[in-house]
Amino acid sequence: MLKYRKEGDASFLSHREAMRAMERALRRSGLPLDFSEGFSPRLRMSFSPALPLGVAAEAEYLEVGVAGEVDPDEAREKLNLALPAGLRVSEVLPVPPNMPKLSRWARFGLFRVEDGGETLYLLLALSGEGQGRLKDAVVALAQRGMAAERPMLTRVGLYASPDEVFEDVRGKVIIFDGRTGELSEIEEEPDGLD
Repeated sequence: MLKYRKEGDASFLSHREAMRAMERALRRSGLPLDFSEGFSPRLRMSFSPALPLGVAAEAEYLEVGVAGEVDPDEAREKLNLALPAGLRVSEVLPVPPNMPKLSRWARFGLFRVEDGGETLYLLLALSGEGQGRLKDAVVALAQRGMAAERPMLTRVGLYASPDEVFEDVRGKVIIFDGRTGELSEIEEEPDGLD
């Protein structure tokens, strides 16, 4: 699995354009890649949920099949040499065979919302019950005076559950319910309390 960043002008690449750039870099890298069978073999890969145009990302993920052993540091270097400016692989992680597919566990996206000197974190369901659009969440934040109408947005992580965000963020996180349009705060439970 590759963990990569999408910054600067690369944040204006569509999801499909970013997928193409990553696939080209993988093919140019010389890594032992795994392809599907049949008339038109395709690289076995699976991407993080799509980001809206103009939203940067610090922790996007790409699952890619390899046909052999790969040195993580060497793979990262080869890929970064082949990627355009703004796309950078930060980690190459081996995935255990029993790990669920990316599409199964990436259910929530955490976004850093920066407005001048103020920063807050917004949690958004990317699938299932309560799924919402980032645009609607930002409008709800602006209506409540919590952010400007056009704040700087960065997706900082993907998670299987809301509780996992506190591994990376301390303090309050705002969660958006896409069904009702409501915003609510969630806080980390203090250690030792149930």
